[in-house]
Amino acid sequence: MEFKKAIGSAVAVIAIIALVIWAGCAERMAAPTPTPAPAPTPAPGPEAPPLYTQEVEPLKPHECGRCHITFYNIIKTEGTKHQIDCTRCHTQFHVYRPGKVQYEDILPKCETCHGQIHGAALAGCSNCHIEAHAPLKIPASPKLEEGCSVCHLEVDKDIKTHISAHTDLDCSSCHHTKHGYIPECMECHEPHTEGMTQADCLSCHPPHTPLKIVCPDETTQETCAACHKKAYDVLKESATKHTELLCTKCHPGQHRTILKCEACHGKPHGVAMLKKFKTCGECHGVAHNLIQTGS
Repeated sequence: MEFKKAIGSAVAVIAIIALVIWAGCAERMAAPTPTPAPAPTPAPGPEAPPLYTQEVEPLKPHECGRCHITFYNIIKTEGTKHQIDCTRCHTQFHVYRPGKVQYEDILPKCETCHGQIHGAALAGCSNCHIEAHAPLKIPASPKLEEGCSVCHLEVDKDIKTHISAHTDLDCSSCHHTKHGYIPECMECHEPHTEGMTQADCLSCHPPHTPLKIVCPDETTQETCAACHKKAYDVLKESATKHTELLCTKCHPGQHRTILKCEACHGKPHGVAMLKKFKTCGECHGVAHNLIQTGS
C-alpha cells in the first residue's frame, strides 16, 4: 500500500510541473512579438578609387637601384652622361630565360644612341668601354692598344715621322693603367737638373716628338747646362757680356738654332775688314769664350 501511495504522489508532482510549464508557454505565445530597432545609418565618406585605374609611370633609377645597387652606385659616381633613366637603354628587362631568351638579345646596343662613333674599325664598343655604366673608365688592354692609331691619327703620324726612342714603344708603355692616363716623364727619364718638374720637361720636349725640341725664351742656363755642360762652364769663365745672357738669346726657338753675330751686332767693322775676315770668329773666337780684343 505504501508503495502505491508513493507512486501516486510522484505522478501528482509531475502533473503539476507539466501544468506550470504549459501555462508559461501559453502566456509567451499569446504575447505580441517585439519589433527590432532599425540599424544606424553609416555616415557618408570618400569613395575609394577602383583598382587598376591609376596611371603607371616607368621605373625610376632609384627603384631599379633597390635590386641593382652595384650598378646604381657606379652610375651615380662614374656614369657621366649615362646618368639617365635606366629604361632609356634597358627597354626590356627581367625577360632573360636560359635557353630561350639570351642576354645578347636583350642588352642595349650602344649604336642605338651613338652610332659607329669611332668608325667601322672600332665597332666593338665593349672591347674598350668594358663597363657601360661607367663609359669613360677605360682600362688598358690589348684591344685598346689596337685602337690608338685609329682615334689618334695625328699623334700616330708624329711619333712615326719624328723618329726617337719613343717610336718603338707601344702606346701603353707610357699610357698604362687606363685610357687618358698621362705619365710623368720622370717615370722613365732622369731630370736634367735637380728640381725639374713635368712642366719643365714638356716646355722643351713634346712627348710624341721628343727630339723636336723648342726652348721657351725664359729657359734658364742651368737647364741647358744639363746637356751642354762644357759650353756652360766656358761661358761662365769667359766673363763677357755674353755670360749673363740666357742661352735662348742666341739659340732661340728650335733647338740647335744658332743666330749669326750680325743679328745682334750688325756690321761693326768697315767693308775692308769684313772682306778680309769672313767670320767674326776668326778674331773673336767662339761666342761662349770671346777673345778680348780691347775694342
